[in-house]
Amino acid sequence: MLVQTAQPASYYTGRLEDPKAVYVAGPGGSDDAATLQRAINQVQETTGQGIVFLPSGRYTITNTVYIWPAIRVIGYGPTRPIIALPANTAGFQDSSHERVMIFFAGARPRGGQGRPSNSGDDQRPVPDATPGTFYSALSNIDVEVEDGNSGAVAVRARYAQHCFLAHMDFRLGSALAAIHEGGNVVEDVHFFGGRHAIWTSKPSPGWQFTVIDSSFESQREAAILEREAGLTLIRPHFTHVPSAVVIEEGWADELWIKDASFEDVAGPAIVTGVENNPRNEINLEGATCLRVPVFAALRESGRQFISPANAYTVKIFSHGLHYSDVGATPHVENVFEAAPATTTPPTIVSDLRPLPAQNTWANMRELGAKGDGNTDDTEVLQKAITSHKTLYLPSGFYVVRNTLMLKSDTTLVGLHPGATQLILPDDAPGYQGVGGPRRFWRRLWVEAT
Repeated sequence: MLVQTAQPASYYTGRLEDPKAVYVAGPGGSDDAATLQRAINQVQETTGQGIVFLPSGRYTITNTVYIWPAIRVIGYGPTRPIIALPANTAGFQDSSHERVMIFFAGARPRGGQGRPSNSGDDQRPVPDATPGTFYSALSNIDVEVEDGNSGAVAVRARYAQHCFLAHMDFRLGSALAAIHEGGNVVEDVHFFGGRHAIWTSKPSPGWQFTVIDSSFESQREAAILEREAGLTLIRPHFTHVPSAVVIEEGWADELWIKDASFEDVAGPAIVTGVENNPRNEINLEGATCLRVPVFAALRESGRQFISPANAYTVKIFSHGLHYSDVGATPHVENVFEAAPATTTPPTIVSDLRPLPAQNTWANMRELGAKGDGNTDDTEVLQKAITSHKTLYLPSGFYVVRNTLMLKSDTTLVGLHPGATQLILPDDAPGYQGVGGPRRFWRRLWVEAT
C-alpha cells in the first residue's frame, strides 16, 4: 500500500516573483556552499526574515550551510533543485563524528563581520534552533549524499512553530541520517538509504514531531531511531528496513501512527524503549503489512507480537496505561488486533489537497496591491478575489479595513507567515467598541456553473 500524494516532480514549477525575496542565479561550479550562504545572509541582513528562491539545478556543497531563524529556502523550476555532497568530502567521512550539511540555527553569531563560524571571522559556535525559532523551512529541494560520507547528516532542525521540511527526497547512500534532531512538521518527504532516515529526541518546544505522507526505504538500521520525540506518523510507508521505529533503550515515549504500511521489514517493525512505564503512550490505528514477521517487540521482557500471515492488517496496536472506566485504577495493557489480509487494501489518498496549478495564480503585486503596511489594499484584494480563483501574495503587509468576501473556491497563497500578512490596523472603523462581531473575511458559497 503506497500513499498516493498526487504531487508533481516539482511542487513549484515556475519562478515566483517576490520583490523582497533573494534569488540564487543557479549552480556555480565545484562548490556552491558560499553562494547559498551569501543568499541566506542577505535575507537576514536586509529584511531579517523572508525567502531564498533556488532554481532547478545541482548545487554541490562541501561545508555546512546555515539557515538563520525565520528564513525559508524554496526550490522552483521544472525539476526540483538538488543539494549534493560529493563523494569522500573532507569532514563528512567519520561515522563516529557527525557533520551537518544544512543546519537550522537559533541565531546568527555576531563578531567580525557577523559571518557563521566556519568562515573564520567568528569562532563562536552557531547555536541550535530553539523553542523561539519560528518560520524556518526547506521546501521543494532534494538532498543527495554521494559515497564515502558515513558521518554526514543532511539536516539538523530543532526548530519550533511554523517550521517544516516539505516536498523533498533524501538520497542518503552511506550517510548517518537525513535528519538528526527534528521538530514540528515533515510533509511529503521520502528517504532512501542511510543508517537512519530520522534520528531524533525531544523537539525544542517539547511537543510532538509530526511526519505526514512520507516514505522510508532501505535504511541500514532503524528507519526512525528516537526518544521522547512524541512522534505522530500519518500515512507512513516503510519498506526494506530492519525496523521501522525503534525507541531508544531505557526511554518511555509517546508514539501515534495512523494508516501505515510496512513491507519487507526484517525485524520487529516497532521496538519499545522501556516496558511498564506509565508514561508510555504507543498506539497504532490501521496498518497493512506484507512480509513483516514480527510487528512489535517489548525490549525488556522480549515479548513479541507475531504476524498472523504473510499479508495482514493491524486494526489496533496499543502499549501503555489503559482505563476500564472513569475513576478506575489504570494498568499497563497490550492490545494487538491483527488479521490475515484477504484482499488488496485500497490505496490511501492524502487528505492534504495540493495547491492549484501554479500557472493559474494571480500575483497581487502585479494586480496593484502595495503590501507596504500603510496603503489600504482592501479594494484591490476584493477585486482580485472576484476575478481570480487563486491569489499569490508575495512578501508584504497588506492592510485590510473591511470584510473580504471570499468565493467558495478562493485560494490565497502566501509562502511565509511572518513576511506575508493581512493586517487589520489599530482602531479600524467598524471593528471597535461594543456590539456584535464583524468578520475579517467571509466565505460565500456559490454554485459551480
